[in-house]
Amino acid sequence: MAKAAIEKYKSFEKWKSEEVEEEFGLERNFNFPDYLTAFLKVEPNVNEEEKVILLRLQTRLLRMADAWNEFDMSIIFIGPILEVIDLQQETYRTFFNHSLSTIINDKEIKGRVDAMIAKGRQIAKSPIFFLQEYKQESGTNNDPMGQLLIEMYVAQHLNNEPDEPIYGCYIVGRNWFFVVLQGKEYAVSDAYVATQADLFDIVAILKKVKILFEKKINV
Repeated sequence: MAKAAIEKYKSFEKWKSEEVEEEFGLERNFNFPDYLTAFLKVEPNVNEEEKVILLRLQTRLLRMADAWNEFDMSIIFIGPILEVIDLQQETYRTFFNHSLSTIINDKEIKGRVDAMIAKGRQIAKSPIFFLQEYKQESGTNNDPMGQLLIEMYVAQHLNNEPDEPIYGCYIVGRNWFFVVLQGKEYAVSDAYVATQADLFDIVAILKKVKILFEKKINV
């Protein structure tokens, strides 16, 4: 008997968060659950060299954010911040514009992610954190939260660890929103504004992601 053909979902960038919820039974917790609060609980911890770099980047963002497109934002601002965190290691790294796919309920979900932290040099394995870079603050037809959420759900399925948290962040202009997916529930932070002192909290949270990931893969 011939095997049934695998159907295809739409690509990542076309998902809206409500569609992800309805299709896969996810639910948003609006009450800042413990798993989100614990993830966001950090103390700014930058040294003087890092502080100089971050303040220079912050000044660039303040002056130029309205003129940058998505690629400008990625190369001029986000990339240097990730370099401060030092996420390019021997056993894991940040994968940029990398394809990700899985099959759920005989349907293929795939697309390219802006950035994710995962094991491996060429092949991404055990992804734990996703960064959805998005420039426009208004007037967009896409839903950066929906795109991030479907990427995180695919990672959860690939890792085969539904009770282990998957972390993410989507960026809208100067605003960063952190997201945690745990089981079938997810929660979203308030905005961290990168042109304000929040930038140091953003960096502290990213450093925490690095610690959590290294603990997960026993580095």
